[in-house]
Amino acid sequence: MKWVVIASMMLMVVCGSALGATLNLKATWTPPTTNADGTPLTDLASYNLYRTDSGRTLIGNISSTAAQPYLFSVTVNSSTTLTFVITAVDTSGNESADSNTASYSYNSNTVAPSAPKNLNVQKQ
Repeated sequence: MKWVVIASMMLMVVCGSALGATLNLKATWTPPTTNADGTPLTDLASYNLYRTDSGRTLIGNISSTAAQPYLFSVTVNSSTTLTFVITAVDTSGNESADSNTASYSYNSNTVAPSAPKNLNVQKQ
């Protein structure tokens, strides 16, 4: 029975690392107050948060009344720099240009080095 448990645990570790790491992130931004033409913005409906480091993937459609920060998760398979943009959407479905690009760097190297060997301490 011990071997079954150990084998199962090893399988979970190996499969877990093959599937990638889940990162829990949060996004904050300053809401727009005007339309693209400079007129006051009175019909903001939502925001679209996109991941842009490997194409353009919608992470979430966020209500304009939702509290910030917006919490979300992404999966990565290796060390990488993730990039994101957000857009504003009005009640007519018009989507703004992209915000500035925000980035998050992830380092998947979480393995410690081997221990030093042959330590020797002597009187000076």
